Parts: sequence; structure tokens; C-alpha cells
Amino acid sequence: MDSISAILFDFDGTLADTTNLIIESFKYTVRKHLNYDIEAEALYPSFGRPLIDALEELAPNRGEELIKTYREFNLLNHDQMINIFDKVPETLAALKEKGLKLGIVTSKARHTLEKGLDLYNLGSYFDAIVALEDTACHKPHPEPVLHCLKLLETCPEKALYVGDSPHDIKSAHEAGVKAVAVRWSYLSWDSIIAENPEFTIESIEELLTIVANSNNSFQVG
Repeated sequence: MDSISAILFDFDGTLADTTNLIIESFKYTVRKHLNYDIEAEALYPSFGRPLIDALEELAPNRGEELIKTYREFNLLNHDQMINIFDKVPETLAALKEKGLKLGIVTSKARHTLEKGLDLYNLGSYFDAIVALEDTACHKPHPEPVLHCLKLLETCPEKALYVGDSPHDIKSAHEAGVKAVAVRWSYLSWDSIIAENPEFTIESIEELLTIVANSNNSFQVG
């Protein structure tokens, strides 16, 4: 395996536990505009995709109307309803100390992403951010991952992409990047494993071992 010099991360469900906020934002929006209660299980397949696409599927040609309500609820409740997963800041700091370049590839709008990064003082760890506005195509298309690699000046063979959804794994593989699936995903594990990620981790700290092993195998080879 090539020596790893860069790690890209999804944000929602990977670095930050935003699932409850996302679900409640959807539920509030659907209840207000479509007059029914939507189950969380019906929403999971849309995780990792652009919000407007998910809303358009729920209410064709009404996505722009619904997204305003969604964002109002989401921003109002943001700081009270998200948490950073265990050991995230410490692991990001350790990876930076080892000289790795770090990036975020997300389908979130940049201003919403930055709100989450600022809340937990994570922004300084990242050398590049690719948000919704930055590419014409979105996950599972490879463009966001490839764009982040370009910003980091890193080739696909020397990067990992860490995510919690099938869309993340697909995007990584289409870009020629090895994928790391996180076991703390709320999504169907079978659907994630079906995309054949190269690595699965129970804790984000395990990335340090993956990086160390890649460097060792590179030196030996």
C-alpha cells in the first residue's frame, strides 16, 4: 500500500454526530409543508447527498420552499443538537503532528459546515474544504474528492477518504482513493459494506494505525 500523506473526511455522521439535528429538521419541514410525520428510516438513504435533492424527492418542484424552513430550524437548533464524536480533536491533532494533510469533503453548505467547525474549534486542522458550493457534481460522483485532492496537491493513491455512507465510499472509489468506513454510522451497515471499503474502524483513533502501517509497508517495499 502506498504511504498515506492526506486524509479526507466527511463531516455529518463521521466527525460530528448531527443525525438527530438532521432528522428533526426534516421532520419539522415535512410536518409543516406536507402535513405528515416522516420516519427516520425513510430519511437515512438521503444522508450524504445534497439537501435540495432530498427535499425535491419528498416534494417535487417545492425544494426551494422547503429548504428555507429546513435551514431555519436547523440553524436555530444547531448548537444544542450536535456533538463531536469521541477523540476527534485529539486524533486530528495527532494526524497533523505526523505531517498529514487533512481535508473535508461534504455535501453541506459551507456556512453550515463552518458553524459546526467553529463550535468545536476544528477549522484549524484542515488544509482544504470542499462544500456543496464548490463543485458542480456531488457525492457519489468523484468530483468533490478529486477537487479536494487538487487543493491538497495529493495524488489519489496517497489519500484516504473517511465516511459513514455508501455515497462516501462510492465517491472515494470513483476518484481512485481508498475508503475508510466508520462503524458508528447510523446508516445500514450492509449498504456500506456492499461498497467494499478498504478499511473499517470502530474508533477514529484507528486512523493512526492505518497511517503507520501504510508508512511501514511503503518503507519495507
